[in-house]
Amino acid sequence: MRLFIKVGGRDKLISKAKDGGGFQTIEVLVTNNFELAVPEWERKDWLELYPSWDYRTLKADGMQCGALMALILQANPAAQGILDSFGKQLATIKKAAEEEAGVTKEILPGGMLKITDRDGNVFTRLPYPDEIKGN
Repeated sequence: MRLFIKVGGRDKLISKAKDGGGFQTIEVLVTNNFELAVPEWERKDWLELYPSWDYRTLKADGMQCGALMALILQANPAAQGILDSFGKQLATIKKAAEEEAGVTKEILPGGMLKITDRDGNVFTRLPYPDEIKGN
């Protein structure tokens, strides 16, 4: 996603705030494809905010995704809230990696989770909340 603001709107907004005045309405645009969303003749009127913001692709296997999820789950509530959408993406990637690796899961007496892949590797750990719910 890319974020744009109508040229001049940002300066007006900042100057109004400095003067202690109220804020005015400004035009913003959030889009994946700016060139499709805005006609060529109007593009000069828009300024991209944070052009260096970009989504990056990470390569991770099921074990790495699981470790990152464990860190997120141990974080304080504020950090968990910030990382919520990232955690959901990790859960999706982790599920796909587990399916590819032939992972099976078994809840042991006492609530621990036994995880086995098709190569016979075995891990035992506490289950994540989404694994308890059966998601």
